[in-house]
Amino acid sequence: MVGCANAADATACPREPDNARLIVLTDIGNEPDDSESLVRLLLYTNEIDLEAVVASTSVWQHERIRPELVDERIAGYAKVAGNLRAHDCRYPEAAALARTVKRGSPRYGLAGVGPGKSTEGSRAIIAALDRDDARPLWVALWGGAVDLAQALTDMRDTRSPQAVEKALARLRIYAISDQDDAGPWIRTNFPKLFWVGSIHAFGDYSAATWRGFSGDLYRRPDLVAPAPAGPDGRLVTNDWLARNIRKGPLGTLYPAWLYAMEGDTPSFMNLVRNGLSSPERPEWGGWGGRYGRVSPGQGLFADATDTVVGMDGVTYRSGQATIWRWRKAYQNDFAARIAWTLTGCYTCANHAPRIALNGTHSPSPLVLSARPGTAITLDAGGSKDPDGDQLDFAWSIYLEAGSTFPEAPPEIRDGNKAIATVTVPSGATKPIHVILQVTDRGAPSLTRYRRVIIDPAKSAEGSSR
Repeated sequence: MVGCANAADATACPREPDNARLIVLTDIGNEPDDSESLVRLLLYTNEIDLEAVVASTSVWQHERIRPELVDERIAGYAKVAGNLRAHDCRYPEAAALARTVKRGSPRYGLAGVGPGKSTEGSRAIIAALDRDDARPLWVALWGGAVDLAQALTDMRDTRSPQAVEKALARLRIYAISDQDDAGPWIRTNFPKLFWVGSIHAFGDYSAATWRGFSGDLYRRPDLVAPAPAGPDGRLVTNDWLARNIRKGPLGTLYPAWLYAMEGDTPSFMNLVRNGLSSPERPEWGGWGGRYGRVSPGQGLFADATDTVVGMDGVTYRSGQATIWRWRKAYQNDFAARIAWTLTGCYTCANHAPRIALNGTHSPSPLVLSARPGTAITLDAGGSKDPDGDQLDFAWSIYLEAGSTFPEAPPEIRDGNKAIATVTVPSGATKPIHVILQVTDRGAPSLTRYRRVIIDPAKSAEGSSR
């Protein structure tokens, strides 16, 4: 995390050129979870460039929109923005965030799509795509897709096919399942559009990947001490949230959940630059889950599965495990950011480690090639903690990220030390994903990652020339 000598001077702290661009379509107001996800999202606007928040509809909220609930949370952010900038000067001014709030269609699904039905939200999507910015534009669908469908309709009706294709090449969608008929319509009419989402019977969310964020306690809002299971349910109870999140001018705007906590949050968690995820590669996984391409040449990425040993010692394989396996890290990260909102004293709060790996400091994956049988030294000894906390290191192999049909895992020597050795198995042909997890001993403990991708196939190609 970046610390600034003069955190109040936002002009001295330029935005990161690699921050993700994001537009959110939210059916906020139908139940508490959108308001919860928005509070968390505002705390990541130092790492994500939020370009629009569109109040829209869904199957759960057909005929009204609630932009005032977005305004209310941005007003809460305004009261803590100064404290946040003491911890990271990249946090934007509240006035800039307030300008991102847009009204979407009050109509449900395709009933709100057609000539003369453009909205502030649909126009904001088009304006963002037209902006002179080479970065992909992510649109997170927390509810329905009516305003996105209207934007695509307006573009198709007023531009050449080549111009539409060029614009859509930069568009990325993460949908929290289909919540109206506009989403399926978009995928049918724009099949190459980059679309991440859970595909299932309408309204049957039981196996959807995003449910791994907290869905193990579905409809149990009063539970305080859940029994041990795969995920750690203690970290998503209303009791934990009351103690760690609902405090201060912004945190108190985080309502108690009724059905499940923050069902929409996975839509932006893979955009956080924590060193684990790469947004352009959903199949590599991260805090927002792991998704695989459904068909070559098509844009749809759907639920993929991980095999994870749970808190109870039982091995689980599911799409939801691709999220809950990281739960302690993402919940502690949230709690730490809420703590930042309470004080402008940098040394009074905890901040994430800064990883140095083989002389590199970028959160992007470190890509190496090595012949089968080769031993590779991975050195994170230069990693630092900004608060001087002791660091713990853990190296692991992310088997599923390397292939749908993974090969035998490599051997890791000194997997709990700063310097580890990975031996590429003889006969290896597929990429090997090594995950370095560095966790400090602050309160709460914070984790950052680096991903190493070892490609034996490229090494073999190089040796044949």
